Amino acid sequence: MSKDICKIFGKKLYKIRNAKNMSQEELGFEVGLDKSTIGKYELAKRCINIRTAKQIADALGVKLSEMLD
Repeated sequence: MSKDICKIFGKKLYKIRNAKNMSQEELGFEVGLDKSTIGKYELAKRCINIRTAKQIADALGVKLSEMLD
C-alpha cells in the first residue's frame, strides 16, 4: 500500500476504534496482534496488509471499504 493509504487507514482505524470505545489492547486481542502493532497502524508507522486490514475491519464491525474512505 502507498503511504497515503496507510495514513488514511490509520486515521480511520483510530476514529472507529475510539467511537466503539475499544482499546488498542482489546482490538489487538480480537485479531491476534499486540497493542503496539495497532498503534503503529494508527500512526502509519507500519503499513498493513490486506488480510490483516480485513480482520481489523471485521473485528470493528465495519466494511473494509469504510476503513479506506
